[in-house]
Amino acid sequence: MRTRIALVAIVSIALITVTLLSQLVSVQPARAANAAPRPSVGSNVHSTHDRLTADITSSSHATSTTTAPPQLGIALLAGKPAGTKEVVPVPPPAPTDTVTPAQRAAWERVAMCEEGGNWHADGGRFSGGLGITRANWAAYGGLQYASEGALATPDQQIMVAEHIQSYPPDQGGCRGW
Repeated sequence: MRTRIALVAIVSIALITVTLLSQLVSVQPARAANAAPRPSVGSNVHSTHDRLTADITSSSHATSTTTAPPQLGIALLAGKPAGTKEVVPVPPPAPTDTVTPAQRAAWERVAMCEEGGNWHADGGRFSGGLGITRANWAAYGGLQYASEGALATPDQQIMVAEHIQSYPPDQGGCRGW
């Protein structure tokens, strides 16, 4: 029980200390611009202590524009450098639809032969209107569009099929491609 009380007291004191120091740091640059020149190196230690105490007590009366945000104290306690911003990763750009009307017409004939024109057909091994296997869907970049061909748009299915075979197969007789 005593350990818990001691830990609570230490954490509270540390948080207060960090908050006061961060306020002092945020107030000092503004005062430094308007302050008189500093005394020489051989100055009295007591005057330095008095100035620091005055700065800390006056910073508690400072306006809200000079008060450091509470996140700064939390960031310092967490070990993050002060004044840094979190980096948010940028998602990769979405793939562009590159299917021309002529390609679409040719691949629609394949879809008619493969799955009766149903672009959302979903079988055990094949998926989508072009009957692309799930293994080929993943291997040729289909996962960037959908988890399987049946869930992708016709143009997305065509773009994956173009990676497998750059031209649509001849549909004279509806042979497998």
